[in-house]
Amino acid sequence: MKLYMRPIAPNAVKVFVFAAERGVTLDTVDVGTLSEAEYRRINPLLQIPVLETDDGLLIAESLTICRYLDEVTPGTSLFGATPQERATVSMWERRAERMLMDPAIEYGHHCQPMFIGALTQFPEWARDNLRHAHKLLPVMEQQLADNRFLAGDDFTMADITAFLGYAGLVAWGAIEAIASSNLRRWSSEVSARPSMEPFHMLQRQFGLRSL
Repeated sequence: MKLYMRPIAPNAVKVFVFAAERGVTLDTVDVGTLSEAEYRRINPLLQIPVLETDDGLLIAESLTICRYLDEVTPGTSLFGATPQERATVSMWERRAERMLMDPAIEYGHHCQPMFIGALTQFPEWARDNLRHAHKLLPVMEQQLADNRFLAGDDFTMADITAFLGYAGLVAWGAIEAIASSNLRRWSSEVSARPSMEPFHMLQRQFGLRSL
């Protein structure tokens, strides 16, 4: 299978992490090597990433790609095994995407010099979005008091999205790393997973802050 991506795109990193957890190696195509017209034929919305399956199916949206990989690979699902588990994973993943990962992405786009000229920056708006992270992190701290991971005892998609969002905010300097015990324990455990190497590689490449 082939992933059309940009190496620094957070949603591509999310797919790489998930693929590593599933033991899948993806061929990659940096869309920077394609013309806009070429990539528009792959994804008319020009969004990143896109997965091309071995039979030629093109799948956009990072979470949809992860769900597909989850279903076509062996092993315990990272989306839950029962209706209750799937609902819990979906709930926490959605919270993490809206309140951590989206604010982290937009903070990078609108507050970092590397994106000057790539878009019109609205730094005040991006900083205002951080209120969502400040609202969710204490709730995560409470959830992790009685659970090893966000959705229970097992590592899931919710932990991938939440960690990348939280660590991304810290990496950009948008927020300080939380010192509370449960978040610190959880983030240390997730950060140490071999699958997180694509994220750590970007930290090293750009000299970003660590948790």
